[in-house]
Amino acid sequence: MPKFTFNVRDRAGKTITGTVTMESREQLLERLRDQGYFVNKITEVGENSFYERIDRAIQKMTPIKLKDLSIFARLLSTMINAGLPILRSLRIIVKQTENPHLAEILQETAKMVEEGYSLSYAMGQHPKVFNTLIVSLIKSGEESGSLDIVLERIAHDLEREIEIRQNVQAGVRYPIIILSAAFLIVTLVMWLVVPQFVEIFASMNATLPLPTRILIQISDVVRHGMPFIIALGIIFYFGSKFASNFPGWNRFLDKMKLKVPVFGFLLRRIALSRFARTFAILLKSGVPIIKSLTVVEETVGNAVIEHAVGKAKLSIKEGERISYPLEETGEFPPMVIDMIAVGEETGALDDMLQKISDFYDREVDYTIDAFTTMIEPLLITVMGVVIGYIVISLYLPLFSAIQSMTDSQTSSTNAV
Repeated sequence: MPKFTFNVRDRAGKTITGTVTMESREQLLERLRDQGYFVNKITEVGENSFYERIDRAIQKMTPIKLKDLSIFARLLSTMINAGLPILRSLRIIVKQTENPHLAEILQETAKMVEEGYSLSYAMGQHPKVFNTLIVSLIKSGEESGSLDIVLERIAHDLEREIEIRQNVQAGVRYPIIILSAAFLIVTLVMWLVVPQFVEIFASMNATLPLPTRILIQISDVVRHGMPFIIALGIIFYFGSKFASNFPGWNRFLDKMKLKVPVFGFLLRRIALSRFARTFAILLKSGVPIIKSLTVVEETVGNAVIEHAVGKAKLSIKEGERISYPLEETGEFPPMVIDMIAVGEETGALDDMLQKISDFYDREVDYTIDAFTTMIEPLLITVMGVVIGYIVISLYLPLFSAIQSMTDSQTSSTNAV
């Protein structure tokens, strides 16, 4: 929000000056007049220097990680539980926050709270940092008087999300590094080494076998088609970015991802775990079912599951039970449907959803472990086959040439 300096007089004629952050000049003018001041001058303060503008730009580019948000939620929960007012707690956290971007946002949040806005409303003004789930939970905590408990749940949920992401990243990091190194090495061989052998083969007038001719064709494609391949990759990247604005494309892309062997299995379980965990924490915090499903729809992170939840929500609004509309979508396994149905019948839906989330969290861990165990020998085998093919293809003509020379010498000796 912009910053303004003001010069006013009170009823006694005393001049007062100050600096304040407000949404607009008109809002500040109205606020000062409501407080009984006579306004002399209001001036908007711009950035003071080029270096301050650079510093603010760097702060805004600093990414806010889930870890930063989980630490914030846990600190705020602890302080509120200890009896500190929200405004004072926010100001203390601002001083302790290492991320400058988050510190700036928390400072703006504290100012809005000081002006009389609720914490949920103030946090909702920064949707890129505090998503719908966090804002909805904070609002429910404010209404129920259990804000510290809700913040504790948010911190726990964020920490579990961090753990899942770290496990997934650890599982795919090794194969990505190996594949990237192999791709780079093979590309360099095709670009630099194969052409040298082609010149040797040409000077020898050697007859090239089929594997060697295929290798040379691949090398020509890499050398002459690389700019086109790079341009195609750039076009595809930006095209995907543009297409991501359309829900249909996102749903199609996520549907294709779910069909990829191993990865699709893993992504579906991550999405189901997030669905159940988010739904459970919202219900435990007292958020109504329809509102909870709306938040789940926006935060589940998979367009296929998101679409299924949206369809089910329409039926639930008309009075149907939760389990049947979810089953009709065909995107939820029978176990999930059965456990939700039991939770509805027993009045323990939030507990059942938590059990579903825990189950799929374990499934994710097992899948990652199995994938890591399986991928290492598979990568070694694939790399061995590729490198072996390149070596054999390059040396086959040389062996043929040597054999031809040996046969020629033998024939000459026999003739003598």
